[in-house]
Amino acid sequence: MSTNYYAVKKEPSLYNTVIHIGKASIGWLFLFQDNKEFHTYPQFLKWLKNNVDTGKYVLFNEYNEKVEKEDLIKIIQGCQNNKRNQDNPDNFKYSKNIDGYRFTENEFS
Repeated sequence: MSTNYYAVKKEPSLYNTVIHIGKASIGWLFLFQDNKEFHTYPQFLKWLKNNVDTGKYVLFNEYNEKVEKEDLIKIIQGCQNNKRNQDNPDNFKYSKNIDGYRFTENEFS
């Protein structure tokens, strides 16, 4: 089972209204969608502070449920700290390892 997470711009706009943050999947480290907004986990945390904390963006999962920033961080860290996930030999087979976090430039759902 997996769940995708998105940031949706609160103010309507023709451009960049939805950002695919990434996916949490059982047995895997969290997979970030590498994009122009952030390329590392520290950049992602800074992006959250500058965009979610200020109310510019709201977080949702693929089931159209609002997700609080703290809950998304817990989900990401839960994936990162799970021993079974850490031991998956394929974690970085199709993604980049950026300081222990998985990032991909490829589109996925």
